[in-house]
Amino acid sequence: MSDQKNNVVSLPTSTCCVEKCGKKGDRLSFCPEHYMWFKEGLVNKKGQRPLDFDKKFQAFQMKKAA
Repeated sequence: MSDQKNNVVSLPTSTCCVEKCGKKGDRLSFCPEHYMWFKEGLVNKKGQRPLDFDKKFQAFQMKKAA
């Protein structure tokens, strides 16, 4: 029994790739909230905000409120 190889692969625990977010990353290394941001164009694949983030975020909030 000591000859058996350990065939269990441990997956790395991934956290959300957006800056200052410590939540668990589910889809594409984003937490559910930031995945929605990614879909709306508020962050890129690396989790970085665009230069016109404020403008896009205001439009996102108005769309969400409607």
